[in-house]
Amino acid sequence: MVSHGYRVTIRQGWDGEEHVIHSERTDKFRLLMCQVTKDVSAYDSLEIQITPDQPQYANFHQFTTFVKVTRPDLQKTIFEGRVITPDDQMDTGGSIFNDVICEGLEGFLHDSVQPFAEFHNTTPKDFLQTIITNHNNQVDDYKRIKLGTVTVTNSTDNVYRFLEDDKDTYDNITDKLINSLGGEIRVRHESDGLYLDYEPQIGGQSIQKIELGKNLLSLQRSVDALTFYTALKPLGATQEPETTDDNTDTTDVSYPRLTIGGDGLIRNEALIAKFGLIVKANDWDDVTTQAVLKTKGQAMMDAQKNLKTQIQLTYVDLSHINKDLDSFNNGDTVELVSRIQGIDLVERITGMVIDCVNIASSTMTIGEDDMNQSSYEAMNLAQANAANETLAKMINAQAQQLAEIKANSNTQYEELAKKNAQLQAAIEQLEGKTSVGGVIIDVSEFQYTIDWTAVVKAGLALAVIRVQHGTSHEDLTYKANISAAIDAGANYAVYAYNAAISVEDAKTEATNFYNRAQAAIGDGKQPRFWMIDVEEKTMTDMRSCISAYMDQLNSLGVPDNKIVLYIANHLYDSFNLDVSRAGAVWIPSYGQNDGTVAGSTKPTHPYDLWQYTSKGHIAGITQNTVDLSTDPSDRFKTNYLE
Repeated sequence: MVSHGYRVTIRQGWDGEEHVIHSERTDKFRLLMCQVTKDVSAYDSLEIQITPDQPQYANFHQFTTFVKVTRPDLQKTIFEGRVITPDDQMDTGGSIFNDVICEGLEGFLHDSVQPFAEFHNTTPKDFLQTIITNHNNQVDDYKRIKLGTVTVTNSTDNVYRFLEDDKDTYDNITDKLINSLGGEIRVRHESDGLYLDYEPQIGGQSIQKIELGKNLLSLQRSVDALTFYTALKPLGATQEPETTDDNTDTTDVSYPRLTIGGDGLIRNEALIAKFGLIVKANDWDDVTTQAVLKTKGQAMMDAQKNLKTQIQLTYVDLSHINKDLDSFNNGDTVELVSRIQGIDLVERITGMVIDCVNIASSTMTIGEDDMNQSSYEAMNLAQANAANETLAKMINAQAQQLAEIKANSNTQYEELAKKNAQLQAAIEQLEGKTSVGGVIIDVSEFQYTIDWTAVVKAGLALAVIRVQHGTSHEDLTYKANISAAIDAGANYAVYAYNAAISVEDAKTEATNFYNRAQAAIGDGKQPRFWMIDVEEKTMTDMRSCISAYMDQLNSLGVPDNKIVLYIANHLYDSFNLDVSRAGAVWIPSYGQNDGTVAGSTKPTHPYDLWQYTSKGHIAGITQNTVDLSTDPSDRFKTNYLE
């Protein structure tokens, strides 16, 4: 029978005989502690604690003793490396043990230095090969490394780099490749020697998932906004003077860097309006022209993801009891499910502490991704939906209790009814939480009579009201909805479903749409935008159809930035609409259509607003479900929500 657990061995010298110091089969060889620490941005480390009654207690020697941790049942190596610091200790209870720290095989790269050299017209792979060749020329045979899988490159597959002779090989690889091109390295031990892989991400897909009630023991989610900024100051190469004063006796000399001119800042005005001016500087040492520096800075600003989120959890690795499952690997993506917290996601494992003695004490970090503001708000929405569902279950349970005791006790009935009302109020408040501080809905005659005062109080951010379907059908409730929404102080817009079969027909629909809406608005507040609902192909040339529709609205006084296009996701390409004209693009994509963001699938085309379900709920609309939307872009928020 195969035993499930970890085996730890040591050997003296690279080719020495292996001796067991921790066994998965017997208690004869047991360590006090054995923890393997893994991180995608660093190489593996190992800490073990061994007691004097073990035969190998005194056989840990710096740099020459090698330790290996394996899963014999999976024929898998978890860690291999060398001893860095053996340290005899005695705790407060008088127990004596040897605390040993080991580093992974990547540590060999610290054993060599690089000669100063300048490289032009060299691919990242060839540059790395040169570094490894320099390393191999200096070290013992067993530390020599071959290139394995190298797939990291840049847009030109060309680098201009210097090797620095005051840094070792590992630090040169980190500084000259990883920090500028990204990617991750790994040294692996194969039968014919050591190999170095350099890939954008190292890892695959875990077939084992982590789920509350099965193998998830605890979970903590945190968000770090310390890297947040609203303006960027790009800095290029140092601007050293052509001559220096040889008479100066100071050793602390610094020179200004190239800037983009003016105040030197690239700004995100939408973020500045919301959060104020928060400036971050970033260096590009190899940039020597303002134009290139500005391009790089703008690209960084456009791509910025300024909120770091991570989930830390303790778990049980079910591969110890199920032979059909593989163990978790650092760098793999894994499915995590904790429905009570609104978590059902697939994220990357970015760190692990594998406890080889107490398996259930192992920990994992997943995510640690940089998020933009809208992603962070979407995460908050998922949490709100989970809380919403939990409260809904509590309400149902309370309702059942009410039914059971109503006939027997008026006093008990009144108390439970009061609690039920409180819970209902709480769930209505949660239903109003979205990524913009309120709910975005669109309504028509299918929602029947709407209590607009209740809708606004529930946390409304925006309501879009249908006026017509084509020319022939006026929405049965648009007049009442527009008037009541204005009276309730709602932020609202209007829309029309396109059914035009010709360019002239499109112009007629646009005219009727405008006139009908204005008649209902009267002297009231104008809508934030006019939306054209394009969900079916009514003409061969849909681009001309909708362009004519927009042109007609323009002639009536509605500019392009006040026109929003709602486009069916599956017909987006075939419609080929001129989306560059529109103030925003709104796309529906439902997935499971269960009323939650977690159960929905994002659109496959660029959007400013995502309609994720037609089965939403909000206080004030009681006779049917309602369409809900989320994830508004910055321009949508600025133009229509603020």
